[in-house]
Amino acid sequence: MKEKMLVRPVFCDTCGGTLKYAQDGKRAVCPFCGNTYNFEDGKGEALSLALSRANSYRLNCDFDEAVREYKLITARCPEDAEAWWGLALSKYGIEYVPDEASGKLAPTFHCCPSASFTEDESYLNAIKYAGADTAEAYRAKAEQIESIRQAICSRMEAGRTCDVFLCYRACGADGAPSEESTVARTIREELSRRGISVFSYEEQTKGLEFAAREQLIYAALHTCRFFILIACSTENIAYPAVKNVWSRFRERAYEERLSAAYCAVFKNISPAELPSFLRVQGIDLAKYPAGGYEIEIADNLSARFSAAVPHRIRTGTKDDGEKIYTVLAEGRAALAREDYVGAAVAFSRAIELDGDNGEAWLGALLAELEIKEIKNERKLAVDIINKLWASGSSVAECRERLARNESILFTLSSPYYKNAVKYTTAGMARTLTAAKSRVMDIADKCTASLKLSLGQCMARENSKDEFFEGASRSQGGYNYSSEYGRTGSSSYGRTSSSGSAASFIGGAMAGGLLGLLLGGRRNRPPHYGFTSPHRPERPPRNFRPHGFHGPRGFW
Repeated sequence: MKEKMLVRPVFCDTCGGTLKYAQDGKRAVCPFCGNTYNFEDGKGEALSLALSRANSYRLNCDFDEAVREYKLITARCPEDAEAWWGLALSKYGIEYVPDEASGKLAPTFHCCPSASFTEDESYLNAIKYAGADTAEAYRAKAEQIESIRQAICSRMEAGRTCDVFLCYRACGADGAPSEESTVARTIREELSRRGISVFSYEEQTKGLEFAAREQLIYAALHTCRFFILIACSTENIAYPAVKNVWSRFRERAYEERLSAAYCAVFKNISPAELPSFLRVQGIDLAKYPAGGYEIEIADNLSARFSAAVPHRIRTGTKDDGEKIYTVLAEGRAALAREDYVGAAVAFSRAIELDGDNGEAWLGALLAELEIKEIKNERKLAVDIINKLWASGSSVAECRERLARNESILFTLSSPYYKNAVKYTTAGMARTLTAAKSRVMDIADKCTASLKLSLGQCMARENSKDEFFEGASRSQGGYNYSSEYGRTGSSSYGRTSSSGSAASFIGGAMAGGLLGLLLGGRRNRPPHYGFTSPHRPERPPRNFRPHGFHGPRGFW
């Protein structure tokens, strides 16, 4: 009888980081969040694949799908501690992001249930079935989560904490203040002068521990009347802490049907590079070379707040019918000519007119995925999979492609997808769900392959740095020592500081004369010890199945 294949996990079930195994292969630790693992017995291949799929949903903040997957796993494998722990994190909407102060990963909340995390049944089962070391790590993380949850609930009871939330990256990689922080300070000073309370990440959270910062951020995000994203580069938009904040507000905006309650203030980037829900309205700082943008923002917000009427997405009325039809036609035309920015703007306007319109949500999803149309479930899955990457040739390229893959998966867990499934027809909902399931299975493999490629590129580039560093330390030119792959004490190519230019020129002339005497080699092409093998002929155009090319990087 064939034995069941046992598999040990590669990634941490809490933060998704790559695990480092001990020599015995049974103990592992996550260098990012500190989780420890003790695997006496490996997991079956089917269970490992199911856990990988559920973890992917959770790490992409698709908590509803993650809960569904974890419940299926716990029903079939009720003693799997990893599944129970993932289920507990998903039920409380926990996302781990880097803490700028400590450099470690810390929990943030996408939702804040009133029930205690440490008394949750899923958490208790995780402790029950986990090994001693893993259970201790779970307890420490649960205590941190529960303390933050209690602080958030207490602060939420106090009511509104600010009128405007400014979201931006305060410092660059070198620790210097970012360009966004200067823009934020200008806006904050003008709004404060008008009597508008502002929550600024840089000011309100400076010097605080992560738990104190998280409760302030959560309360401000869920009580503010207006949200402003300040961005001067695409890297700062995708920065984990910044992305965590604006994605959480986006969820609130669509859940509460907020309309025109947010904008972007940007520079050096195009509107297409902004998060899709912020492309409808914004301020391009390139149009204000002499300043004054802060006055326009303050004037608009003062008029808005004085009206004291909340702006919310409406449900369609008879008066809006003709207008919605026109806007939807604009969106369809933009998709047909592959103008995805124009399509996103048009469908966002349609959503504001009628928040229950399935075509508007579906069009916004297609614009975000940059897909022209949906023919069937298989074609939709193939179109999305063809945008995924599976390998890279350098560290920078691998990281860029990982970010692109994460962006696609992030879109598939966004309110655009959820509301498209909710408000569109039953047939289209089944098509979207089936296509997403196919994409997630392939995306897990692409991500694992890309991370492996990233590790190989990092090792290769580090070895190159060590080689050139050693060469620069050697004296008298090139020195191929045994440390870098040569054995013996050969000094080929080494120049002596005591030699003279005359002796060098004389040696060169003697070598040239010998070359002329030995066969007239000056007319021959240079001979290399290694020649590349014959390049195979390119396959015909119909070499691959029609319409499917696989993830990028596979051949």
